[in-house]
Amino acid sequence: MVRRWLAVVVLVLSLPAVSSAQVKLVRQLKENSESLVETSTKIQQSLKIAGMNQQTANESRRLVRAKSGKRDDLGRLRVEEKIEEFEAHIQAPNGNYDFDSKSPDAAGNSALEQVRPLHKALLQQPVTMVYDKDDSVSGVEFDQQFLNNLSPEIQVLVKGQFDAENLKRAAKQSADRLPMGLIQKGSTWERTETTNLGAGQQLSQTAKYTYEGTVEKDGKSLDRITFVIEQVSFALDPNSPLPLKLKGSNLKPEKSGGEILFDQKSGQIVEETQKIVLKGTIDFEIQNMPLPSELDLQMEFKTIRK
Repeated sequence: MVRRWLAVVVLVLSLPAVSSAQVKLVRQLKENSESLVETSTKIQQSLKIAGMNQQTANESRRLVRAKSGKRDDLGRLRVEEKIEEFEAHIQAPNGNYDFDSKSPDAAGNSALEQVRPLHKALLQQPVTMVYDKDDSVSGVEFDQQFLNNLSPEIQVLVKGQFDAENLKRAAKQSADRLPMGLIQKGSTWERTETTNLGAGQQLSQTAKYTYEGTVEKDGKSLDRITFVIEQVSFALDPNSPLPLKLKGSNLKPEKSGGEILFDQKSGQIVEETQKIVLKGTIDFEIQNMPLPSELDLQMEFKTIRK
């Protein structure tokens, strides 16, 4: 009997070691700190409506400086975010549009010039994020008065995107991407996130996240998370200012992939990339007449915290 147990012990000791190291990725905000966050976006869209194909392309880059103050007596922390640099380049059937914060008044002659006042105004409008003592998002302070200086057509299209509650919801959604509790290499979780596209349009994406362990980059040990988009859905508010009504949609992520790099030392996501290709059909209706559409949408996003 003793020999049998010794044989079991020897067998167990000879097995390769299995790592069970667990980590907890905790987002942290520091008082009196400052950082720069650069976000770049590339979007290419092909929308075929009633047999007519419309091609649009949009590239943008935004550099935002975030400054935090000191926590108040309740532990709340305010972080002011202000755009320092902004570029946008749009190609559309009704013309091209270019905006550069270094020369914001360099206007062109396309119909898209009606968005220039909005881009100029955003350069002057800081957003203040308010966080509770546990660093969860509790509010967004944003002066919406600048909307009154925009044309009625632009106001009705972008008003929802600059609603304080919508901004709060988006910020909380972004902060909650990190997993709750302890995880280890190979741990997975799912999240559904909704993006406000303006004019009552919303795109929901269900993503599967995987914790891949740590990687070395720029002399730092960073936690790596990858994700893929598994499902998407499109919605249009019945009260949308658009002349269209949505009867149904069938969109699928043909390709997708993303990566998040998290720095435990700073308690921040330092880099995020995402690529996705969506294809499928959207059935619109205008004045009770069906308007079937085919969508091919390619999007790339990259965010770096400097």
